[in-house]
Amino acid sequence: MNGLAVAALSLASAAVVLPSSSRRWLVLRREPRHGPLSARWVLWGGGGALLGVAVVLPMTTVLGLAVVGTTASLRYRRRRRGRRGAEEARSLAAALDVLVGELRVGIHPVRAFGVAADEIHGAVAAAMRAVAARARLGADVTGGLRAAARMSALPAHWERLAVYWQLASDHGLAIATLMRAAQRDIAERQRFSASVASGLAGARATANILSGLPVLGVLLGQLIGARPLSFLLNGHAGGWLLVTGLTLACAGLLWSDRIVDRVAA
Repeated sequence: MNGLAVAALSLASAAVVLPSSSRRWLVLRREPRHGPLSARWVLWGGGGALLGVAVVLPMTTVLGLAVVGTTASLRYRRRRRGRRGAEEARSLAAALDVLVGELRVGIHPVRAFGVAADEIHGAVAAAMRAVAARARLGADVTGGLRAAARMSALPAHWERLAVYWQLASDHGLAIATLMRAAQRDIAERQRFSASVASGLAGARATANILSGLPVLGVLLGQLIGARPLSFLLNGHAGGWLLVTGLTLACAGLLWSDRIVDRVAA
């Protein structure tokens, strides 16, 4: 494989491994250096493995591995994003429950945000503390909630809180009642999403099984002596058939994930 192809594959691997935004890069840089698996080691290890494989194997085999690796990375990031969103929704609902309780007993909103932040952890706690800090400096709470939306995995929830807070400020409505409505809405949405995801588990499993059937066929052919692996890994016509088949199978997996995610959203 020539140097240009190796460089292109290395850049593609880096684009998949690295975070998709500067904010996530900063988050990764703040993680402890003694963590189980840092982004820097993943990048260097993946790039080194890719270069080593590119020197030994035919170009078509390397392309096939790149397709599979990219698909696996995209699916992992999608699932991680979904888990992060679900965790944030649970934390936000719990924080709003505490916030409403504090507001109903007459605690000042700034203090109420601080108490709610102390009762939880993670991104929601940091966002609540940021809102409280802005309010102490005389900034608008609504603006703080909208700023939190820009940094959140669930921006719609924070935007809804900002709208409710703005309504209470403009029309003198009971903020505790509106926050309670927002908390119930988030809890019900989370319950519905969990129910739909559970119901679609069979569809996800079916898509995974169907995508693996060609691999089973190749293994069976190898067992009976047809030697399909030699044909697919020779780097000629069989190699391009391998790349085409892997691309179609991976595209089908990503498309099925997209369909299921849109139904569960």
